[in-house]
Amino acid sequence: MSENTELFSTRMRKATRKIHSISDALVNAKFAISLRDEKVWGGGLFVFYHIFAYLEDAKDRLNMPDYNSLFAHKILHRKRAFEEDLFHYLGEEWKTNPKAPALENYLQHLQDLERENPKLLMAYVYHLYLGLLSGGQILAKKRKMFGEKNPTPETYIDKVTDFSEADIGQLKKDFREVMNQIAEKLTEDEKQALIDESTQVFLMNNLIVNSVGGQDQVIKNMLYKVSAVAILMVGAVLAYKMHKFN
Repeated sequence: MSENTELFSTRMRKATRKIHSISDALVNAKFAISLRDEKVWGGGLFVFYHIFAYLEDAKDRLNMPDYNSLFAHKILHRKRAFEEDLFHYLGEEWKTNPKAPALENYLQHLQDLERENPKLLMAYVYHLYLGLLSGGQILAKKRKMFGEKNPTPETYIDKVTDFSEADIGQLKKDFREVMNQIAEKLTEDEKQALIDESTQVFLMNNLIVNSVGGQDQVIKNMLYKVSAVAILMVGAVLAYKMHKFN
């Protein structure tokens, strides 16, 4: 590759910059104030579990060397970690939870791609796993900040965002490098198709994030607590004034 040739990973990042920013803002708006609510967090894990599980299971069905190479590091396999977290947060019957229409549509789209143009599934692997190594880590740190102040050995540690045994910076670097190596073997039309599908990745992610319920109740509970504190403060001030002037 020429020194002046733009890396394919850079092209993908530039092409998805705007929709990626929108997606990040939506995730933060949806989950940032709900980090301590296990049902909301579990709901988010539930929708993304099905996507990650589909992509990992597709490896065996497709047996595509390039697709498999994106999972070069065994620690990237997250299906089992998702299942452990879901069992913890949603209970042993979590698999019976209904899928929202947005999730069903997402899965159908992946099935269509697998049948018609399986190479495009690499766009989903690339952006979703890189996202888990980036934005997922930020959410994990925020959860720790808002979590238990004095954790004990029994305090549950989220599995899906736990890459403590690996150098995340190196993982991301290696992940991008594999994508760039794959791109060197693709035609320009195939590269453009992956870039176009990359935008679809974030659009569909936004739809399933928006389908996660429970946040409204968290907001109502927070407002209720704030209102209760405000009422107590106003009552205390009035009582003080009445006592002072009597």
